[in-house]
Amino acid sequence: MFERIEKALGTAGVSVWNIAKNHTRTAELYFIKKKLDLPRFNDILQYEVTVYRDSEAEGNKFRGQSTTYIVPGMTDEEIGRKIADAYFAAQFVKNPFYELPDKVVSPHCGSSSDLKDLPLEDIAEKLAEAALAADCEADAYLNSLEIFVHRKSFEIKASNGLHVSYDTDDVSGEFVTQCKEPEDVEQYREFSYDSLDPDALAAKIKEGLRDARLRANAKEMPASGTYDILITGENIPELFNYYAARASADMLYAGLSTWKIGDVIQGENEGGERLDLTLVADTPFNTEGVPMVDRELVRGGVLQTLFGSTRFCRYMGLEPTGRYRKFRVDCGSVPFAEMQKDGVLETVSFSDFQMDFFDGHFGGEMRLALLHKDGKAVPVCGGSVNGSILDVQGKLIFSKERYKSGTYEGPYAVLIPGIPVAGA
Repeated sequence: MFERIEKALGTAGVSVWNIAKNHTRTAELYFIKKKLDLPRFNDILQYEVTVYRDSEAEGNKFRGQSTTYIVPGMTDEEIGRKIADAYFAAQFVKNPFYELPDKVVSPHCGSSSDLKDLPLEDIAEKLAEAALAADCEADAYLNSLEIFVHRKSFEIKASNGLHVSYDTDDVSGEFVTQCKEPEDVEQYREFSYDSLDPDALAAKIKEGLRDARLRANAKEMPASGTYDILITGENIPELFNYYAARASADMLYAGLSTWKIGDVIQGENEGGERLDLTLVADTPFNTEGVPMVDRELVRGGVLQTLFGSTRFCRYMGLEPTGRYRKFRVDCGSVPFAEMQKDGVLETVSFSDFQMDFFDGHFGGEMRLALLHKDGKAVPVCGGSVNGSILDVQGKLIFSKERYKSGTYEGPYAVLIPGIPVAGA
């Protein structure tokens, strides 16, 4: 197939190009309560073809690009037409000229996951078995469950002779837990792992059942005021993403960030933890063929590196690193139980927790929270959190306990002092 595409590229007059082959096999299981409603197995092969077209105007060089997708069932005529259309479109893109990734030729990189030697169906069944076994509560239950197992093979070739290939394996999914008394409520959760971890999924199901029960019994909204907030679990990556986003070459080139290596980006230490954040390479190469390696982004609150796509790294005079979707944060030394002090508002779930990467504001409407009061955790619902990471980043406390997903590994909880809450 590569030969057919390369022939069509030559016919269309395309001299600079990148072809990324993506062969994805999936096993998917869909459950309604404990009954398997639909098993589905997919085998999809496609080629992402990016063509580049250079031009000059008033002494300035430009490099335009356009991407199209090719599948094996296409005829040579259809392939040629798709590529010709993409090359035609590329002339209207007037990005300042930049060099593409350097030539890399590498032996095939197999998957590093412990999923690689197991049939997809077996992985899905093991996860389903663990999830359904955890659904054993009397007053809350698993309303629905979806499990997706992905096995992907990539091969990337470019016009400069670049040629790399690699495999990946991962699992993801979502579920809804429900409790009908004293109020009928549901709680939605997502999960993702790059290894086989049925115990982690079972624990997450148990947590979801607990949360549904707590939400059904939450009768009041927290009073408006200022609280020490506990952010936990799946909401934490959004908080730390602020630092990754502002260290990206994309934002630097656009003037949306002015950070430089060596800057103290966490501000002054006001009794909190210093941030240690590492970008984690979850693939050996990106789709441009750029080698991906773990990179220390922040150490002790000080910026250690900048990163980004080839285009913007070239513009900024940086080594192309690729974008990262996973990062790791060092944990703290305070046990989670010690964070749950009287007066602390522990946020369990939001309708949509968001961080504004431009000004550092974060917040969201609370679907469920626990107000720690007189040694008890009182479930509350409603109200919204609205804070700024710039005001509190020197005071953050990280839990000793760890949380792990396919895109994040780090503290299970972060204690943030003095955050405004709009409530009753």
